[in-house]
Formats: sequence, structure tokens, C-alpha cells
Amino acid sequence: EQQQDANSALMELDKGLRAHKLGEQCEAIVRFPNLFSRFPFPILINSAFLKLADAFRTGNNFLKLCVLRVAQQSTKQLDKILNIDEFMRRIYSVIHSNDPYARAITLRMLGSVACVIKDKKNAHHSVQQGLDSHDRVEQDAAIYATIQFASHSHQFASSICNKIAAMLQGLSTPLEVKLKLIPVLQHMHYDVQISSKARGVLQNLLPSFPAQDFVLTTLNSLTSLSLHSLIDVSSQVALLHQYLRCDPREAVKRNSLINLNILATKAPHLWSSNDSTALCEAYKLSTLAASLKQGILQVLCTLTKSTLLVQLDIQEGIPTGHVYIKFADGALLELCRRCCYDSDLIQAALATKLFASISKHAANSNDRNRSSFTDEAIQSAETLLLTLAPSSETSAQDRRALKTILPTLQQLSESNSGVDVRIAEDIVCLLSSDEIPICSVTSKILLETLASIVTTSSTPHLLDHLASDLFRLLKMATNSANGASNTNAQKTILCVLLFTSESEMKNSNFPAKILSFIETTLNNWRLYRIARQASRLGQHTVAHTLFNTISKSVSSEHHYFWLTGLADLSTAEAMISASSRRGSGGSNLKNLQGAIHLYHSASTSMMAAVTPNHPLTFQCEYARLRNETLQAHAQLLSACSLIRTCPPSAIAASTGGSKSGEQNEILVARMKSCSDWFMAVETGYSNLHMTSFDSDPKSLLNIDLLQQSCSIMAHAVDVLVLSRGSGLGSITSKSSSFDESRKPKNKVTIMLEEVLKESSPSGPMSQLLTDCLVKCSMAILSVPLSFPRYFYQSLQTTSIKLAISPSQRGSSGPVNIEINQQLTLKVEGVVQHVNSSDTRRKFREVARVKLTLRKVKQGQAKVPNTKGKDQFVQTVIPRNDYFSTQFLITFPVPGIYNLHIGTNVEDGDGVWWKTGAKETVLVKSFDDNLRIQQQAQQSQARTTPTNR
Repeated sequence: EQQQDANSALMELDKGLRAHKLGEQCEAIVRFPNLFSRFPFPILINSAFLKLADAFRTGNNFLKLCVLRVAQQSTKQLDKILNIDEFMRRIYSVIHSNDPYARAITLRMLGSVACVIKDKKNAHHSVQQGLDSHDRVEQDAAIYATIQFASHSHQFASSICNKIAAMLQGLSTPLEVKLKLIPVLQHMHYDVQISSKARGVLQNLLPSFPAQDFVLTTLNSLTSLSLHSLIDVSSQVALLHQYLRCDPREAVKRNSLINLNILATKAPHLWSSNDSTALCEAYKLSTLAASLKQGILQVLCTLTKSTLLVQLDIQEGIPTGHVYIKFADGALLELCRRCCYDSDLIQAALATKLFASISKHAANSNDRNRSSFTDEAIQSAETLLLTLAPSSETSAQDRRALKTILPTLQQLSESNSGVDVRIAEDIVCLLSSDEIPICSVTSKILLETLASIVTTSSTPHLLDHLASDLFRLLKMATNSANGASNTNAQKTILCVLLFTSESEMKNSNFPAKILSFIETTLNNWRLYRIARQASRLGQHTVAHTLFNTISKSVSSEHHYFWLTGLADLSTAEAMISASSRRGSGGSNLKNLQGAIHLYHSASTSMMAAVTPNHPLTFQCEYARLRNETLQAHAQLLSACSLIRTCPPSAIAASTGGSKSGEQNEILVARMKSCSDWFMAVETGYSNLHMTSFDSDPKSLLNIDLLQQSCSIMAHAVDVLVLSRGSGLGSITSKSSSFDESRKPKNKVTIMLEEVLKESSPSGPMSQLLTDCLVKCSMAILSVPLSFPRYFYQSLQTTSIKLAISPSQRGSSGPVNIEINQQLTLKVEGVVQHVNSSDTRRKFREVARVKLTLRKVKQGQAKVPNTKGKDQFVQTVIPRNDYFSTQFLITFPVPGIYNLHIGTNVEDGDGVWWKTGAKETVLVKSFDDNLRIQQQAQQSQARTTPTNR
């Protein structure tokens, strides 16, 4: 099925629709959503929906229900229906049926496709008639259609508002029908008059129908209406406060808190200081249950977490925006201090979380108050951590409170220097105690938190002084009596934490020591994860050993080549790090050449590991550019050694050597080649950056750092050799954006400054300059390469699928066009998000697509300055991930042309990326008049002998 083209798949489903057996018809209908996802183009979707509309019109109720489910599952494809009127006509014909169930399914079908028929008056009329039906099934379907049309159509919402209000206020309408009609009014937000009327109707329902179901539904509808209209948020918050304080029913209070949390999430800037004070006052009510008090604290946490709130002036309480909170005698701060040490640990955790949010908002206050609030929040968080961790293994409530407080600890460690060290020591101390078994769930949670703190911490070498404790924990996990399966996750995290220790990385016994704990106790998947993290954190010796071990146990040839390539990469990087730490000389060049050979071997293995589902484009290009970088460094070291083999300029003539000028010319030529090589690799990294649309931000930063290191080396060569005397301005400006956590940039700059001061700008080349270049190269290479996450894992996958019409007749047959005609080439495309998690926010999405068409005539030399005539550019905005455009192309000269269509995409930040699909269309241009003349000449040539 996956190998079928669009026409074959549609013909097969159409054959199933025309089958005589009901089961085959149903099977064909339910396969249409899969067809839409594979070929989401308007021509196919339009034909398919017209066939489904025919099946809906002629089939029984079960087939109608199947078609309805297809329409509900394909809402993103509905706007690609070209013949809306014809589709509507076939569907709408069933509304006149005598069967109320058929009419009910039709009403639901109309509601499901309301986004494309929102202004059809006959559909509006049928829905309004369905509301007056005496059949309950048909009436429920009409209510569903009413909600759908009201959410899409301003005209329908305006016309139906009075009818819904009359039905809600009328005595003849059953209560269960009124309960279903209330959510319709939340869509009456298109103008102020309709919104005010709908809100008035809903508010009048609250005292008229005090039943719990009515109150809950009405409050939810009022909240949704307020969020859309925005002008009623303050009044809605006050209304919810009233029900929170006065209504005795716990379900109503809980629902009020849920709605307040929604308003705090989506419109925190519309809250006033009185609203937060009212929540603090409501907390003091003795009638509130503990769960409701937790809900109040959660609402306050949501409110203060938002950056849209305001800047808080802690010292005087002067408003700097729409909202302010006085902390000197404010109710919010009093509530935090009161609840931080409450006997209810969940409330205490939420209050501490609230305290941390307040201390974050206090960033613009004076240092005394800010440090005071931060110290109180840290003290409370540490107290809760030490209290909850030992008991969370046996108490579900304590574990829930622990999971609440741990993100707060991470937040505090990010915004306050020195706190991360204290928290790391507390967590390691807890894990080392006998109260928390190393195989427990709590230990896993604590280790994950510690890893997260280390990842986001700005403190260098955070775990250096805790390395021995971490090794002790790893030994405990290995010797755990509960079995290895319970401690696999803990071992993995502990290994990753040890990889971040700078002191252990310098220890030559570290790889053997850590491998002795994990190599025989973990399965291959865990070993692969540890090896992957080792290569990302610079522990290439460990990664090489583990990759080699795993490669002997895989059953797939592609996996074997992938792991073998990774092992070669790790070996090469370990060799580079070891040689750069030992010093300069011929051994460095020899090790670099060995690493280059290993990179060639790794590239070959990776290309052998390529499969259609895993093309490994980024991985192969990343390895190639790293190999090019190493070759550039090797070329530089070789050029620098040239001056050592030449005699000094003063005795060059007497020894029969070449003159000083000739030496300088040879050296400058070699250095110019090195500089060009580094700049070419820099351009390669820049292109790799622009083609990595789906990579995470840290992977892009990794590429940028490698690019800047090549740029720094190129400019260092330029400053010391090629443009001597021009100063250090270019290198300083070029490296100003280099990551400050990377020391080589500072080392390179300092070394260049010192050498330029000592050497004469007009003097000959000396060994001092070349030694400086060698040291700069070693400083760059001394930093272990960290493979980016995108090298191993893609968190999102975005692709563009193109459809070109007219298309070629066959695999090689060109499109024929006469020279006096113009070809209209239609390009359609779909942006596909494959294997992207809906729960994880995408790093970037496609905002615009640039289509570039380039016309190339076969057998013709490339003509310069033909961009306007032979290259066309169109920029389109995708709608529901679909876009289309047309190119009008002329072919004035007969011949065969290649039309190359390429795509570039723009993200939401306005950055263009060199990625997307590419297609080629073959076009044959011919002169029909010339053909007619040739035929006439041939005919005349045949008739001339006959006449004679």
C-alpha cells in the first residue's frame, strides 16, 4: 500500500466503495484518512470527498456514520475541497429524508464541515430547524452543529443568539436540553453587543438554575467567553471569587479554582492586585478543604509565574504597571511565610514554589530585599527536600510534594549563584544515606534533578568535589541486592554525572574505573545510551570501548556499520585530545594524521549504514567537516614546521640555501592555503547550520562554536603571516561572540597579543610566529569535541512534499511545449511533521516557503547574469501546512530544458533555512512551423521525380 501512487490508491478505494458487500464499502471508507495523510493534495482530496459524499447520499445510516467519522478525522484537509457547492449539494440532499436518524447524521456532518460551509444559508436554516425537532437524537445533532457553526461563522452566531437565549429562558425547553445549549453562548464573541448579551443571559441563568451541573457548565462558558472578549476578565475573576467564598458545594469551589487558573494562565495581565489579595483572604476561610487550599496556592503560582504580570517594587510598593503587590505588609508574602512550613507538605511545597516565583519577580528591587526573599525561599526549599526525600518512598503524598519542590530547587539554582552547589551537596548527601535505597524511585528522581541542575548551572566544575561520592553511589548501585534491572536508570545517570566532572576527565584511570562498574552489568541499550552521553561530554575513550562492545552484539548490518563508525570517531577524538595535551612537535602531526585516517574510515562506515528511513545526512556532513578541520590543522602544522627546516636568513646564502625572500614566499603561500582551507570549512559549517532546520538550539550552538574556531584560526594566520602589522582588530571582533565558557578563544587572543608585541611588523618570518600558530592550533584542539544531540537524536522532523503539474508522462518522457506558447507550471506542496511529539513544543515551524525555479537548457554553456530570465522566485505562506503557486515560463529556443525546483523555508523568527524538497522536470520545446515546413519539403521532394 505504501508503494502505490495517488491515482492507484484512489481507484482501489473507489472500487471498494462500489462493491456490493457492506463490509468492503466500510473498509474502503475507513482507509480514506490514511490516503489523505499520504497524498494531501487538493485534486485527490476533492475527488475523494466527492466520492464520499456520493456514498453518504446513497448509503445506509451505518455508511453515513463512517463517512462522518472520516470528515471529523480530516478537518485539516477540508479546505482543499475545490467543488464546495457540489459537495454540499450531495450531502445536503439527505436533510429532506423521512428518517430522523439520517437527518441527525446529516446535521452532524454539516457541523463537522462547518469550517468550509460556514456562510451557507441553507445549512444555517436546517440547523435552526433541527433545534425545534421533537426527536431527541436529531435535536442533539442540531446542538452539535450549532456549536460548530457558531465557532466559525459571525453571521450564524448573530442570527442564532436570540433563539438560544429564548430556548434557555423558555419554560417548554427540557432541562437537559438547556444544559447542552449553554456551551453555545461561549462562541458569541464576535462583537461587543453579542458578547454582552450572551454574558447577560448566562449570568441570569446562575440564580435561576442553581443546580450543580448548571452552575459548573455556566461558569465554564462564562470563562471561555471572557477569554475571547477580554473585556470581561476582571468581572469574571470577581464572579469566580464569589462562588469560591460563598457556595457551599466543594465541586463548585474546585471548578471556580480551575477557571481562575485558566484565567491566570492566559490573561495574567488583566488581573488586579485586589484579585490576588482576595485569593489570599479566601485561603484563610475555615470551611475550605485542604485540596481547595492547594488549588488556591496553585492559582497564585500560575499568576506569579508569568512574565506578563508586572515588575514588582518590593521596597515601596509603587505600581510600575497595571498591577503591583506590596511586600512590606502584603497579603501574598504573608501567605507564603505562613504556609512554607505548614503541616500539609503539599501546601508547603506550593507555598515555597510561590515564594520562588516572587523572588524571581524581585529582580529589579534593591539587593537587600532581593537576597532576603531568595534566602527565605532557598531555606524553605532545602528544608522540604531534606524532610520529604526519606519518606517519599513510602508515602505517595510526600512523593507528590517532592516532585513539586524539585523544579523549584532547579529554578532557584538557575537564578542564584552558589545555590546549585548547596543543592547538589544536599542531594548527594541524601543519596549516600541509608534512608534512601539506591534502587528506589526516589533516588532516580533525585538523580534526574541533579543532572538537570548540572546541565543548566553556570558554575564550572560543579561536581568535582563530589566525584568520589558519585563513584561510591555507582558501586552501591552495581552491588545492589535487588537486581540490576531496578538500578539501570540510576547507573546511567550516575555515569553521565561523572562525565561532567573535570577532575575525573583528567584522570587517566577514569575510563577503566567506570567501565569496570557498568560493562558487565548493563544491557546493550543502556551501554549505548552511556556511550552516546560520553561522546557528547568529551569522554571519548569510554565511548570508543562501549561502541566496540555493542557492535559485536547487533544483528543488523546497518547498526553494525553505524556503531563501528561511532567507535572510529571516538578513537580519533581521544587521540586528538591526548596529543594536544602532551604538547607540540612531530607527534602531534602524526596523531592528527592518524585521526584523519580514522575519520575517513568512519565516514565510509556511516555511508554503509545509510537506509531509506535513516539517510544520516547530518551525521555524514558533520563528520566530513570535522575531518576537513583536522586536515586544515595538519596542513598548518606542516607549514609551520617548514621554517624549522630552512636555515636562518643571515646564513642562508653562505650555506647554499634559498634566499630569505624566497623562503617567505613559500611560507606565505603555504599559510595562504591554510587560511583558505579554514575559511572553506567555516563556510561548510555555516551551510550545515542553515540546513539543520530540525536541530535543537544547543546543537546549533555546537555547530556555531566549531565554525567560529575555524574563523579564529583563519584570522590568526592572517594577523601573524598574511597581513602583518594590521593589528588584532579583526581577530578580536570575529571572536567576540565566542562562548565565554570556552577557554581557547581567550588563550588564542592572549597569545596573539603577546607575540605581536614582541615581533617586529616589518621583520622577516620567525619561528616565534609559527610557534604561536602551533600553540593556537593546540589550544583549539585541546578542547574535547562534544557531539551535538542532533547527531544522535532528532526531536522533530519536518519535510516538504512537492507535486508538480504538468508532470512528465513517464520516467523519462519530457513535457512537450511549442516555442510560441508559455508553460504554466503549478507547484503544490505540503509541510509534513513526522514523528514530532504533540506534547513537546517544536523548536521552529515553517512560516513561509520560498520556491526557486531555475531553467537550464541542455547542451548550452552557462550564461552569466541570467537570473532574471532563467530563474524565478515565489514566496508563499502555508495554510494548514499546504501551499501552492504557479510559474509562467517561456521557451523561445527549441531544445530540451531542465526545470529545477528548490525550496527554502522561513521560521517564525524570520530566519531563512536552506532546506526542503527539490524536484526536476524535463521539458522539450519544439517549433511546429519548422516541422510543417520540413514535412512540406519532404512531400515536395517525393512528388518532384513523379512530375518529371
